[in-house]
Amino acid sequence: MRILLAALPLILIAAPLSAQPRLPTASEDRNNLTFGLGVAVTPSYAGSNDYQLNPGGIIRGKVADFNFSLQGPRLIVDAIRDDDRKIDVQAGPVIGLNLNRVNRIQDAQVKALGDLDLAVEVGGYAGISWNGVLTSRFDRLSLSLSYQEDVSGVHRSHIWRPQASYGAPLDRSSFVLLSVDATIVGSGFARTYFGVTPDGAAASGLAAYDLDGGVQDVGLNLVGIRSLSGDVRRGWAAFAIGGYSRLLGDFADSPIVADAGSADQFFGALGLAYTF
Repeated sequence: MRILLAALPLILIAAPLSAQPRLPTASEDRNNLTFGLGVAVTPSYAGSNDYQLNPGGIIRGKVADFNFSLQGPRLIVDAIRDDDRKIDVQAGPVIGLNLNRVNRIQDAQVKALGDLDLAVEVGGYAGISWNGVLTSRFDRLSLSLSYQEDVSGVHRSHIWRPQASYGAPLDRSSFVLLSVDATIVGSGFARTYFGVTPDGAAASGLAAYDLDGGVQDVGLNLVGIRSLSGDVRRGWAAFAIGGYSRLLGDFADSPIVADAGSADQFFGALGLAYTF
């Protein structure tokens, strides 16, 4: 789960790509737009055991059957036209901001390491979805893989995110989505966000620590959407998100996590969305 505009972290920063609330829309609509606003509880930084309340929002839509979404600090565009077939292939660009440890760090030792600069990460994703898998012709099983590279010189590395999700309507007014994901990062990313230099150790009291890239974490997320207008495809809806991820291996052993934080990461969000 990624702790994730401008100065304020937004509501869905921690949720993976496949777990973002994607409100079902009427299949005959080639154009639609969804706005969402809410509040989220997130860790102060990746690996923190301090939590904070953040306001934020989401924008997603479809123009001429091309889907896009602005989800927290990530703009995602599906460059393959949505044609309502049973098998749907997706691919397109991803542009994101990494706000981890940019500010608002609560732990005194981690704060002593200094704030990090905002990282700009650019890449793409590919995925495939099967519609009408188990419960009805409207449920969906999805697999995706995204890749982003730092172009700002902050961590000079990359992030892979494999994801799998299953979403289904409970009735015309309710929709649920369950997803699992992992984060695989390069050595530059690992050392920037989880390493402690000798100078940092002297300033913070944490032990010096070096590590290589690898599987940073695995996570599980649950999204629930309830229409307030009787049809989850349009009008007002309330949504709730709950998530858990576990930092693994050398990432969990980092003093930033093991001594000053926790390998167990939780996330929750509530909000309202309108689709038209």
